[in-house]
Amino acid sequence: MRIKQMVNYEFLKSLDNKLFLEMVRRGMMPVHLMDYLTVYEFYLSELKTNPKVTAIQYCADKYNCTEQTIYNIIRYMNK
Repeated sequence: MRIKQMVNYEFLKSLDNKLFLEMVRRGMMPVHLMDYLTVYEFYLSELKTNPKVTAIQYCADKYNCTEQTIYNIIRYMNK
């Protein structure tokens, strides 16, 4: 029997906020993951009412970054 592996998003969400912040403070986790989590959650909420391409455009506009950056965040969170 194969155990389902947790994707990065599920792992980050499973961490207690206090533990997550402590790991960032100690340099065990890069601070940009906090931004990734925020962007990815906005993307997921937009995805509920918009097609994928539109949700990515909205994310890029809201967070003032390129669409490629959003694709990279999505790819990272789903690893």
